[in-house]
Amino acid sequence: MMRWWAAVAIGAMLALPAAAETLRVEGVFAAQAREASLLPTIGVGPFAGPDGADLADAIERRLAKLGTDGLPHVRLIPPALRPDGMLTGRTGVQVASSDYREGRERCAEKKDGKCVRKERYSVACVRRTIALRADVEVRRRTGALPYSATKTRDDRADWCEDGGVATSAEAVVSGMIESVAAEVQHDLAPHAEDYTIRVIETREGLPPDAAARFKQAVRLTKHDPAAACAAFADVDRMAPDHGATTFNLALCAEAAGRYREAADRYARARLFAPAAGGEISKGLARVAALAAGAQDVASMRRRPLLTGSGF
Repeated sequence: MMRWWAAVAIGAMLALPAAAETLRVEGVFAAQAREASLLPTIGVGPFAGPDGADLADAIERRLAKLGTDGLPHVRLIPPALRPDGMLTGRTGVQVASSDYREGRERCAEKKDGKCVRKERYSVACVRRTIALRADVEVRRRTGALPYSATKTRDDRADWCEDGGVATSAEAVVSGMIESVAAEVQHDLAPHAEDYTIRVIETREGLPPDAAARFKQAVRLTKHDPAAACAAFADVDRMAPDHGATTFNLALCAEAAGRYREAADRYARARLFAPAAGGEISKGLARVAALAAGAQDVASMRRRPLLTGSGF
């Protein structure tokens, strides 16, 4: 999952004004690899291939810092203590450079301060591509494989003798490794997000009194989200099954942590706001991940502090 939840800003669904209003949402998203994230303990084993040890170290550093946000998580322990799951992997790095030439143009003759004749010439250039592939997995002692993923990163850089900078391949690979380690962390642990979503502002199809209340609700999103949501609920009672209202109430339920209600309202919005289908799909995906996150956090908090065969 791409870190696609961070700083979410939904695009215009119908004809939204430039200064569209939003509702702020906070929640905990489930780990991408839920089964592996619910293991009591995990260890980081050897990673084969070039830069494999660096990737193992980067992942271990991140897993060791889990819990600083107050969320429960899989506990990192040394492999010698026989953790419930062992994280291992393999890396492959390809670096390829090729020479080529680029055309340039310069003034060859001037007259009265103006260029009257130009000439073309070429300069030597280098094109470098770097590709990183990392295969990672978590295997239980029983042999079960609750997590297996392939992560890839690519980088291309060009520079010429008359411009550009020959960047360090080692530095590029190091950045790729840190990026993969961060993604693996999100795969293996729930994480909190704080984001904003735009409400739909169109009042089309509402009778005058409901349209006025809807307009007031949109204004209230600026400074009183709870009052805004109450106003959208009023509109829904005055004019049921209005597409924009249904979507906005789904967003209100998402912000309040009522994920089942939010999913029901987003699904209903499909019928009455078909033009917002893409945004509704995103909303359904978010509330499913949020509901799973809440469930997983509750489950982990119920178990004993220290578990696993190593304790």
